[in-house]
Amino acid sequence: MQLFAVPIVKNRVAYYCHSTLPTTSRLTKLVNWSNKKWEELGDAKEDSWKKKLYGKGNDIMDRIDYQEWFLKGVPTKEHIEQPPSKVITFHPSALASFDIERDLKTILKEKGPYHYKYMKYSVFWIPISCTFVVVPLIPNIPLAYNLFRLYSHYKAYKGAEYLEHLFDEGGVHYQISESIDKIIHSEYLVSPQDIVFPEKVIHSYKQTSKLAPHILDDDIPGALTRRAISELAHQWEVPALESELLRARTQILTSVFLEQQQQ
Repeated sequence: MQLFAVPIVKNRVAYYCHSTLPTTSRLTKLVNWSNKKWEELGDAKEDSWKKKLYGKGNDIMDRIDYQEWFLKGVPTKEHIEQPPSKVITFHPSALASFDIERDLKTILKEKGPYHYKYMKYSVFWIPISCTFVVVPLIPNIPLAYNLFRLYSHYKAYKGAEYLEHLFDEGGVHYQISESIDKIIHSEYLVSPQDIVFPEKVIHSYKQTSKLAPHILDDDIPGALTRRAISELAHQWEVPALESELLRARTQILTSVFLEQQQQ
């Protein structure tokens, strides 16, 4: 089990947990099977309802808070055959271990109670969503979504709980990664208020009062590039790291842009 701390812009950090620890959870195995079946929908014909459902579903998942995805990636302590006593957090030299620890503890303090609260809300809505059955051949989308959110909140809550346990036991350690440093240079990233967004982004927002999908995919000076993210995932041989950081990049840049518009 490893943690990665990767700055998207200066003072805005995305975290990722990479775990290959064996699990005893049947629920986790079932969810992994469901994820595989979900990805199979992406292979359907372009004009089919399955392909459209897959696209809409991915858009919804990309809007889920990137910090929730991070916490979901942390294994549940009760489901690990041999819980580790020590976890290394790899980070670039531009990030101080003190700041990382403070940031992580803030996330746990805020997100733990949040996910516990909305986990209970999801349980409440499941019986109601069970009534949304049109015909047997059409999936019950509200039920599927509520089950997904229930599991997502549960995993994020249990992930926060386990990380908090590791902090209490002094099990979270920090290590500067030279391979991350080679890709992320300290002078490369700038503070959120110094980000200058392309004119097309500003124009699109003024026209519609919202950001168009994928409009922040292009390189933006002062922010971590998609190429750098791809290199990080390749360097560490962790393919899922790329998708998680790309999601975080989009959400963080969206947040920075909206903050600038409100000034």
